[in-house]
Amino acid sequence: MTSDTSEQTSTAAGADVSAGDIRIGVFVCDCGSNIAGVVDVPAVVAHAKSLKNVVVADEGRWSCSVDYIERLKEIIKEQRVNRVVVASCTPRTHEPLFKRAVQEAGVNPYLLEFVSIREQVSWVHMQTPEIATAKAKDLVEMGAAKAALLEEGSQIRLPVQRDCLVIGGGAAGMQAALYIARQGCRVRLVEKAPRLGGLLNRISHIEHDGRRLRAEAVVDTLTARIAQQPEIAVFTDTVVASVTGYIGNYRVGLATGDKRTDLDIATIVVATGMREIEPTGLFTYDENPRVMTQLQLEAHLKNGDVPDGDDIVMINCVNSRNDQRGCCRIGCRNSLKNALALKQQRGTARLRILYRDLSLVKEEPGRLEAAKRAGIRFIRFSDDAYPRLTQSDGRMQLSVKDVLLGATLSIPADILVLTTGFQGSDGAVELKGHLKVSTAADDFFQEAHVKLGPLEFPTDGISLCGCAKAPMPFKESCEEGLGAAMRVSIPMRRGYVEADGIVAEIDLDGCSRCGLCWKRCPYHAIQVDAEKTPTVIKALCKGCGLCAADCPTACIQIVHYTDRQIAAQITAALRREPRRKIVGFVCHWCALGGVDMAGVSRLQYPSSVRLIRVMCSARVSLNMIERAFALGAAGVLVAGCEFPTCHYIAGNYAAEKRIRRARRRLAKKGFEPERLWNVWCSAADGPKFADTMRRMTAALGLSDDTHRPMDVS
Repeated sequence: MTSDTSEQTSTAAGADVSAGDIRIGVFVCDCGSNIAGVVDVPAVVAHAKSLKNVVVADEGRWSCSVDYIERLKEIIKEQRVNRVVVASCTPRTHEPLFKRAVQEAGVNPYLLEFVSIREQVSWVHMQTPEIATAKAKDLVEMGAAKAALLEEGSQIRLPVQRDCLVIGGGAAGMQAALYIARQGCRVRLVEKAPRLGGLLNRISHIEHDGRRLRAEAVVDTLTARIAQQPEIAVFTDTVVASVTGYIGNYRVGLATGDKRTDLDIATIVVATGMREIEPTGLFTYDENPRVMTQLQLEAHLKNGDVPDGDDIVMINCVNSRNDQRGCCRIGCRNSLKNALALKQQRGTARLRILYRDLSLVKEEPGRLEAAKRAGIRFIRFSDDAYPRLTQSDGRMQLSVKDVLLGATLSIPADILVLTTGFQGSDGAVELKGHLKVSTAADDFFQEAHVKLGPLEFPTDGISLCGCAKAPMPFKESCEEGLGAAMRVSIPMRRGYVEADGIVAEIDLDGCSRCGLCWKRCPYHAIQVDAEKTPTVIKALCKGCGLCAADCPTACIQIVHYTDRQIAAQITAALRREPRRKIVGFVCHWCALGGVDMAGVSRLQYPSSVRLIRVMCSARVSLNMIERAFALGAAGVLVAGCEFPTCHYIAGNYAAEKRIRRARRRLAKKGFEPERLWNVWCSAADGPKFADTMRRMTAALGLSDDTHRPMDVS
């Protein structure tokens, strides 16, 4: 097995787990009446006692209570239990509690297997207690089969110093740098422009907390605060030329003209901002200097040289809310802000804003009323009928159908301002290559997860904030700068990061040096030397299992989710009546969340499925699918995160490709490929999972036992 030698591991004290002395303890929870009200728990306990290697099985009314946790620890010690199966609720909520409990009892926490008989059994088969009990027995048997093959694991600790690189000197980057420095950490603030400020240097004023502030004054204030911080070193006219390493151990090369600077960095914040999309080819923008964007208007407002003319028209949603991109998020507020500023500079101006919808939040409706009182007119047009521009007597003339009046209006324009969309900074593509992170549409950086990791990249130690990921106003950018600063400050203040021990391990004796693992690893956690010998950097590995499923020689295993362990679960699931059962592989994150939500919502669906938890749908290999069919399964289901999100960046995309390959392979081996199903669902989509089980059961010709008992003898 390989690992990076700079890492430190911490292994919990454990009982004897030698292959010849497997002693499994099974603990089944009543959960009050949540489980025991449907499942015959004493019968499940009795079945558990009959299983191979099980030395004790016990029933607990509330297994997560303080009293029962103490009883569980006593039983483990008295019976010399060295592997534990807990059958209760979802592992997504209570597994950490029981990991601590078994560790306190002297058993390595990686020798715990968790079985959900509440969300997956009692709550979704409430009308059929006999069938629910039979399913609970199967799940406990599957858990015991896996537990017999579990091996000790360990946490991975990596030292982290107090040096942070902030890339981008706009509002978000400056705020992040200030907050990080206040935590006692050193900051290297890099800005490619000659001065700090970003887009603030190009606009006239901002609206912030009900106040109208000159953007130039805001930049001066922030720059002065940075200059007063001895922990912050500023590099202007500088770009990032190279990045290697990982959290706590980054080596960054900076280029300032011909000068090269190399830095040792612990963490990184990306705050590279955005740029306006030029509306080339639209509304004579390329030809007429009186047709401009909102950002170009800002420059005129700042310099006090807005072109002459009292008829000023703004058109919103240019280059946004179309087939290429959605709402730009800040266009409506910018047009409103600049229209009011124009009225203040030129009181005689006749201002009209042509819009599809007005997207305004919080305090902005008050500004809308102020604009109407100032005489600014708002004209709404439909999605499929953008205004048309013509020239009449040397002046611009706009034809637009007002959907509220139901009439087509002809509007003169001395100045035409286009509220256009935005895209990531012009260096985003190159920077993502250095950082080995992803960008989304229009070169905005892609966060790890829109809900679970909105300020993080999947790569540990790199945070994201401000307009580098999406257009946002000044206040929101500053708040994100604070959030990103807090994210990177935590490991720097603590001095280390500790990663879960569910990681890849490579048996080099069987490795063919094909290179698939390091090429496809979404975290770049596998490196190769000149001979293409792979090494796992365990601090970076997230244990998704994509590499293990792809490995042609099966020499890569994932701790706690090895091929043998999953194969044992498949075998146990199909030991009785395999042709009446579906084997389901479900990812721990969104898909299992959907399963849990179906349970919480008490959505009743057929009991045929036996779920096997994996960390990611990308862990499901062709051999696993084929094994289930070879043992007689009626069908196989692979469930993962809904597109485009995935807890492991693109694990569901890899799983989808593998499922297509699996269907072709199944057909060649004489199995019916239509018996292999997949579903992608969010953690909140219990109805989707329940409906999938109903449809799959019907398509496979299995009995729907949702509301009636069936013979399970």
